[in-house]
Amino acid sequence: MTTASGESRLRSAVLAQAWQRIDGVEVLSSADGGPLTRTIKKIIDPLVIRTAARPRLGRPVLDAVTAAELTELLLADTDRLRATAAWFTHLKRQRRALRITAGNVQDVCFPLAYELATGFGSPGPDAAATAAAALRDLHGEGGSAGVDQLTAYLADPRHEARLTAELQRRWAAETVVPQDIAALQTFVDDLSDAAWRTLADSAAGHALGLGLRKAGGARELSEIVREISGLPAPDLGLQRGDRTAVPPLNRRDETGAELLERSVERRVRATLRRLPPDERPPVEDLVDDELTRVAAGFGLGLPALAACFALGVVLAPALRPLDGAAPAGVPEFARRLNAQVAREGYVLHARRALAGATPLTPRPDAALLRDLREFAKHFLSRLWVRLHGFDVRGDLPADAADVRDLVTGVVRSTSLDLRTKVRRALMARLPDLEAVS
Repeated sequence: MTTASGESRLRSAVLAQAWQRIDGVEVLSSADGGPLTRTIKKIIDPLVIRTAARPRLGRPVLDAVTAAELTELLLADTDRLRATAAWFTHLKRQRRALRITAGNVQDVCFPLAYELATGFGSPGPDAAATAAAALRDLHGEGGSAGVDQLTAYLADPRHEARLTAELQRRWAAETVVPQDIAALQTFVDDLSDAAWRTLADSAAGHALGLGLRKAGGARELSEIVREISGLPAPDLGLQRGDRTAVPPLNRRDETGAELLERSVERRVRATLRRLPPDERPPVEDLVDDELTRVAAGFGLGLPALAACFALGVVLAPALRPLDGAAPAGVPEFARRLNAQVAREGYVLHARRALAGATPLTPRPDAALLRDLREFAKHFLSRLWVRLHGFDVRGDLPADAADVRDLVTGVVRSTSLDLRTKVRRALMARLPDLEAVS
């Protein structure tokens, strides 16, 4: 790949070149002077570049414009990155002093060091005490907005009855509106910025989600999916019955793993994992926010995110990699997504196994084959979790390219997860495979 001015460059090379212009970050750097892999994963991507909100800057190959934008964002944060490196040294020292062994030190302390750099700047005379207090707050998750307080708050009979009634009230207040899928159909067809703006500003996503709550909602959704994708909708794991049930307040009352019927407690737990301790509102506010979100279409409060999930729903039936190429009439974007997975080596191996040419494993793993057959369900689950995280942080895709990158990235991560499962199964049974080969 050429690297002349104006041409595409590997993202890793752009990051390494920019990073080498920052001094004082040696503890965050590899032997060649570039950022450590964990520095990229735990600090640069989520906190500096914020690739969740700017997926175009997370692509493996960058054009000149995005490379310049990436470099500018990284160098603009130079002072805070230097402070992060200094705080990381204090955190490591205090971690040893407190005899904390939970988690990998870089995984735990890199984002925490960045938070301290954001709040305090460079370490001062009280750095040791500040670092120790931050570590105690992080590892003592039963704090003011932690999981333990959430559990206690929801288990209190006074709160439980009131919150359950409030959930029912907000759920009933959301009225089902007529379906207008023209904006969704247009975006699926041309994936343009103009079509995305129209879809994001519409209530199409919420309407599709709210439609699932009425009698016959699942059947109506299937008809809409068929109209747009040209395929019948398989079981997508959205709800247990023909209509979405009101999700329970507490996790103990869940009756299954369906996406739209997950408990408020499970959803708030996910929020607690996403928010740094110093950015967490009181647990009462987190629960109240989630009650509002649960009542919205597809359980996503921001209409643009509900539209993203609606897009995933109509694309999902085409994600059948074990069947090979998607049939004619399927939208081109869906065909490309399916082809992306169908050509994976582990999928080709599984298809040969199902054809009887070679065993997938010596003892066929029904759960593994079911996961491969239900790729669409796994994709939607991962997409919903990603969008819920966006909703919690108030992030939105900026344009059509961001939406395409988001969906493509979720398909890829779903594929990688299933590939890992297949590899582990094969490695565990390698002696048996060799015996039958």
